[in-house]
Amino acid sequence: MPFRHRFRRWAALLLLAVLASGNAALAQSGYFFPAGGDFDPAIPSPEQFLGYPIGSRYTRHDELVAYLKELDRLSDRVSVEQIGRSYEGRPLLLATITAAENHADLERLRQAHASLADPAAPESAAAQAPVVTWLAYSVHGNETSSGEAALLTAYYLAAERGAQTQRWLRESVVLIDPAQNPDGRDRAANWHNAWGSRPASPDPADKEHVEPFPNGRVNHYLTDLNRDWLALAQADSRPKVAHFHRWYPNVQIDFHEMGKDSTYYFEPSPRSTESPLLPRTSYEANRWLARYHAQALDALGSLYYTGENFDNFSPVYGSTYPDFHGGVGVTVEQASSRGLVQESANGLLEFRFTIRNQVATGLASVRGAVEEKPRLLALQKSFFRSALEQAAKYPVRDWVFGDAADPTLTRQLLQVLLQHHVEVRALAQPVAVDGRRFEPGSAYVVPVRQRQFRLAHAIFEFTPPVKGDVFYGGTSYALAPAYGLHYAGSRRALPAGAAVTAAAAGEGGVAGGVAGYAYAVDLRDFGAYRLVGRLLAEDLRLRAAFAPFTAGAASAETAYGHGTLVIPVAGQALQGEALWRRIDALARASGVRVQALASGRSLAGIDLGSDSIKALRKPAVALVMGEGVTATEIGSAWYALDHSLGLASSKIDPAQLATADLGRYTTIVLASGRYERLGDDAVAALRRWSENGGSLVAWGTGARWAIDKGLARARIRQGGEPPRERRDFGTQRDVFALDRVSGNILSADIDPTHPLGFGVQQRALLVNKETALALEPGDNRYLDVVRIDDPPRVNGYLSEANRARVAGSVYLQVSPAGQGNVVLFADDPGHRKYWHGTERLLLNAVLFSNHLNPARQRGE
Repeated sequence: MPFRHRFRRWAALLLLAVLASGNAALAQSGYFFPAGGDFDPAIPSPEQFLGYPIGSRYTRHDELVAYLKELDRLSDRVSVEQIGRSYEGRPLLLATITAAENHADLERLRQAHASLADPAAPESAAAQAPVVTWLAYSVHGNETSSGEAALLTAYYLAAERGAQTQRWLRESVVLIDPAQNPDGRDRAANWHNAWGSRPASPDPADKEHVEPFPNGRVNHYLTDLNRDWLALAQADSRPKVAHFHRWYPNVQIDFHEMGKDSTYYFEPSPRSTESPLLPRTSYEANRWLARYHAQALDALGSLYYTGENFDNFSPVYGSTYPDFHGGVGVTVEQASSRGLVQESANGLLEFRFTIRNQVATGLASVRGAVEEKPRLLALQKSFFRSALEQAAKYPVRDWVFGDAADPTLTRQLLQVLLQHHVEVRALAQPVAVDGRRFEPGSAYVVPVRQRQFRLAHAIFEFTPPVKGDVFYGGTSYALAPAYGLHYAGSRRALPAGAAVTAAAAGEGGVAGGVAGYAYAVDLRDFGAYRLVGRLLAEDLRLRAAFAPFTAGAASAETAYGHGTLVIPVAGQALQGEALWRRIDALARASGVRVQALASGRSLAGIDLGSDSIKALRKPAVALVMGEGVTATEIGSAWYALDHSLGLASSKIDPAQLATADLGRYTTIVLASGRYERLGDDAVAALRRWSENGGSLVAWGTGARWAIDKGLARARIRQGGEPPRERRDFGTQRDVFALDRVSGNILSADIDPTHPLGFGVQQRALLVNKETALALEPGDNRYLDVVRIDDPPRVNGYLSEANRARVAGSVYLQVSPAGQGNVVLFADDPGHRKYWHGTERLLLNAVLFSNHLNPARQRGE
């Protein structure tokens, strides 16, 4: 073929390709975007770049990343930065979209906007400030329409050339977090893509629509990241909060999905679920924005509702954290197709339809932010000023926290406060508050009178009293009670020193040089668990003191309590300086102090050769994970073993209990879940294993199952049945909500001399209560390790019937089983990976698993 003919054919094919791509963009625009859009042909649509129509399959995270980077390359409106990585190594991105001229002056604009969060800055400082909208997608990875909507929304803002869009970009900065939970999103996308049919099956029972355990909702460690904004327990959460505080968005939309038979939900939420800490103006702003969402969905003819459910109460959520910073946080919920198409009460629900609604509300949010810009900027300015006024009237003047015996958790709580930009100062002089003593160098002061008063209150104080109503989540969320640290609120100003801007690294290592007899590790320091895990992993021999002792010279005596870990020099594979160097290196890496001991003779208490210094066995832990298990709860145990203890665990399916070699495990963990399908063979295998020395640790419905199957000899307290009365049909949801237990902090008493209580410094303990399960006191008086007070101090809403049920009940109990035992928690001890005060009890259950039963006296 002559060259000129080949050239003409090539040119014709190129023209057809250009026309086809343009038609594809127009077709896509016609369905997903408002009519009349004018798109820059130099910017490829997601379909053009990815090679398939959005909504025809699920976009993997790497494809999402590649497309956003292409927008960054081609558009002067878009800048994409990687702000972190997930646990599985996937990039965490944040896209900044604004007019090109704003990008050229972005840092000055950011500083102008940030002045809104400074009560001392004049209004004039924000005269040039843009309104900031943060669109946050896929915090629950299997709520997949939002991730696809992120691509389309970014494309629209990057490519649409109409006057309205140009105005939005001139007057605002749009931040897009396309996938807050990329690990969970890929888990869901891969499942749906693997089982999708062509044509798609709408049958709800089809495998495409039924994700297996743990499904894509949760992250790598099976955490619900939508509950992690305050605790910041997960690496996935911290980068976005850091960037939140760079911008303080005026509007933040958290995109979610709900059941297939629902429609579309956006705020405002019910008034009864609003936080009494926040001004009414913050919630009124939800109504401003709701008009724009309604208009967008009205234009599509999409069904929606507002004001019926979902809390706007706790700063743990991505839709309420902004409310505690003068912004307007909004949860939007789209009925989920959980696949390409699924039968629903409203007919066939298509994936692309769910995406379109999410795109519509995202663009409506940008529009609403620009239209309401003056009110939104004024709202944020007044919010932080009113926080100072509210703080000045608060009866507490300063909070103080810190514990010289537990520098690890002290440092960890300090880090969380600083990540939230809470003002913290060093304690300048020793003080005593509420009977607790705090010392300079190990304690910190948090002034009440600061711009972050409301968030600091949420961290340190019990929740303000709430009326019983339909709460979506827990009604208690304070962090300080969960850490198990000393903290208090002072009505007088405390001696505060310089502002603290960073948490110093832990100072660890061996004090006293090469030990002649042993090394001692104080278990009161939470970091000691990590050190112990590393020592055990290297097969060093450890012992634990089951009674107190005092060691050292008379001029430098040190008192050691229950649970102190002792590393004897004798019998170790390493000796002398080699042993010292290894322990010192591991202690430095863990930030934990270790004391060298020259003699086994104590100055007081037991000697180090006593029968009360018991040898530890190296833990081998199996976590029961699989269909029916509550993923977030078993994920808490997994995270604790990985990060707090530093020991590998085995993850086994429930079905393996009947066939696996259980003898290799010292501990098996059974979280809440549905275990009805486990047969008698699994029960028999667990019984044999525990009677031969294994320790089964169970909580919630896992504990109930163990009791029902006779694995544990314990009794569950039943609530008194009220007289059966006639009730109105329309009150069902409200009555159910009032009766359920949904996140409360309860006061309790712990036995610190039991191995499960080792390292706890005081008998008063706060526990998290998520379920109605209450254990009766056992027959053995020594094995009710934690008992809820009667009556308990309660933080959050708890009905009178449930208060009566839990009062005086047992939270933690040991049930002997032959040579082994069953450890029963009423609730998840590692709740949401920040309840370190009770997570410690779970770690003790693993470390001291063969020492939990009562000691047999000589002659028995």
